[in-house]
Amino acid sequence: MDKSPVCALLMLCLLLPVGAWGQEAGQPVTGEAKAAFLRTWSERLQAMQSLHMVFTQEKYLRVLRQPLVAQGELWLKGDTLLYVLKNAAGDTELAVRLDSQAVQMHYPVLHTLEVIDLRNAQLPALPLPFLNREPTAFIKEYDANLFVASELYTLVLVPRDAKSPLAEVRFTLKDFEPQIFTQVEKNGTRLTMRILAFTVNPDMREAQLELHIPPGTTVTYPLQ
Repeated sequence: MDKSPVCALLMLCLLLPVGAWGQEAGQPVTGEAKAAFLRTWSERLQAMQSLHMVFTQEKYLRVLRQPLVAQGELWLKGDTLLYVLKNAAGDTELAVRLDSQAVQMHYPVLHTLEVIDLRNAQLPALPLPFLNREPTAFIKEYDANLFVASELYTLVLVPRDAKSPLAEVRFTLKDFEPQIFTQVEKNGTRLTMRILAFTVNPDMREAQLELHIPPGTTVTYPLQ
């Protein structure tokens, strides 16, 4: 894909066995009904100029018995995104700022800031359509299936490239707004994001998208 904020945000990866939810997703939606759903979703997202999102996430690793639980908040305006992740105690573990030029990842506990120059880096194309505003684009790289149960629609994406680290990605939506995002990796990691608030086109100041780095922070450039 491109070097938009969606690429680096998806460093929050999760895994679930492929096909585990087939019956739970509901009845298949195919043909024109499926195409109409994707068109309408695209139109809604293309009208989005800014976004404020609040969510919780659970990350499952095979080496841990219990998931890593966190809460997060995200601000998006144009091509600039700020993402903050806090642990169960409310302490910030990660703050990420992305724009068309660079990705900045601040780890407060480690007193470290990692910077990736997007003008010279090729980040992986991972799907999070409600951020890049064009969900239908993923049909080219993924086998996409749509299901409906009551008022919930579930879009299931499976990479066509056998070399992809992903096994499966799922979006559960209600009224075209995401409720749950789940990403499946082949290595046994699983992360589920439950979206508590999804506010489209809120009033947003540029200052809300700033990343505040305290003095004494070590700056590294991992791709140089």
